[in-house]
Amino acid sequence: MEGNRPRRTLLVLLIILLSTMLSGCLHVRAAMTISGEDKVSGEVLVATETPDGKVPFDLRPPPDLADRVHVTPYKEGTRVGANLSFNDLSYEEVEQLATAMSPSDSRFSLKMHRSGSLVIFEGEADLTPLADTDSGIEVKLSAPGQITTTNGEESAGTVTWLLEPGEVTQPSATFQFMTGTGMDWVGWALLVCGVAVVTAGLIGGLALRNHLRTRPGAKL
Repeated sequence: MEGNRPRRTLLVLLIILLSTMLSGCLHVRAAMTISGEDKVSGEVLVATETPDGKVPFDLRPPPDLADRVHVTPYKEGTRVGANLSFNDLSYEEVEQLATAMSPSDSRFSLKMHRSGSLVIFEGEADLTPLADTDSGIEVKLSAPGQITTTNGEESAGTVTWLLEPGEVTQPSATFQFMTGTGMDWVGWALLVCGVAVVTAGLIGGLALRNHLRTRPGAKL
């Protein structure tokens, strides 16, 4: 993957789903995972309460992602909605999925990009239309490696944000890890240094052996 290239975030799908239902009580639970190969898998549950018990939105993933994106109806008590799950999507495919469902008046923006060994997630979520409701929104993001900075609650490689209705939230996190097909400049530097040391040692050993062989009476 090209370094330093800005990407739409892995959580942009959650943002799109939230944008469809800002006028009422909203309950969202999202759990997403970035693999060591920069692939994204996760599950997003979106539910609300409506007078007629009908789901006020229709989620339709792009046909070419149908084998890895699945939407199933959700109903529990008076809450109705949908459960969306996806598996092994690339960053480009997550962006494609988000674009296919994106409203023009989204109140959310989130971005993710890789810079060397760092994967940086940052964004903004405007939940002011949900003020004075009992909405609950929880977002969890997991990735391999180390969490270097975040304004969420971190535990065992997972960052959790609880987005407050009526507020503007700016979630952010930085994970440090390399993909299975890449190596950062520090890794390359250590590799080159190691090769140089070994090479120097071999050259020095051969030179010493040659010197000893040329000495009178040498039996090497």
